[in-house]
Amino acid sequence: MTLRANSDRRFYQKFLLIAVAAIGFALWSLYDGVVSYPNQRSRALEYQILDKEGRSAEWQEHARERGWPTDLPGEPKTEVDFAIQYTMATGAGTVGLVLLLVAWLSRGRWIEASESGLNSSWGQSVDFNRVVSINKKQWKEKGIAKIKYEDGNRRKSFVLDNYKYDRQTTSRILYELESKSGTDKIVGGPPEPPPEEPKEDRPQAVTEKSDHPD
Repeated sequence: MTLRANSDRRFYQKFLLIAVAAIGFALWSLYDGVVSYPNQRSRALEYQILDKEGRSAEWQEHARERGWPTDLPGEPKTEVDFAIQYTMATGAGTVGLVLLLVAWLSRGRWIEASESGLNSSWGQSVDFNRVVSINKKQWKEKGIAKIKYEDGNRRKSFVLDNYKYDRQTTSRILYELESKSGTDKIVGGPPEPPPEEPKEDRPQAVTEKSDHPD
């Protein structure tokens, strides 16, 4: 029997939400650097000229004539302020795009246990008889089990992660792996217990009341 665990959409939805927030912040920072800050700098420099000429009281009328906000603009934004906005836009945008890529690539991914070994949607395969170790140090807290196996003259890794994939099926896959590879390969944790079988529906007893008095 083949057990297949598909990617857990709820896990990758978190990546998607963070990506949207990061890209939104990047666009906001970019807008400040390209539009808001230059406009503020122009207003602030204009106000400084009026102030030096002793005409700061004329600012509101001066601003209205140019379609500017009439509140005092404060100190003009500097080149450092511009650089900070561009840096934040670049950093947040990069993080957002990477997370979007992770969420996109997760679509349709799966891991499975067949009669002979583990397989994945990205083409990785592990024969049970080639497993060297099953590291469960992170399984209890993080749901991660790292499998080392031999592939020709090389040793490779296969990772089971029950946060990224359907949790119940991933746990059953780990049980199958341990059972067929040997529990002596396990390090960092106890063997998995046998998966619980669904309980059979039991008919409920019905007590009928007599319509006739005793």
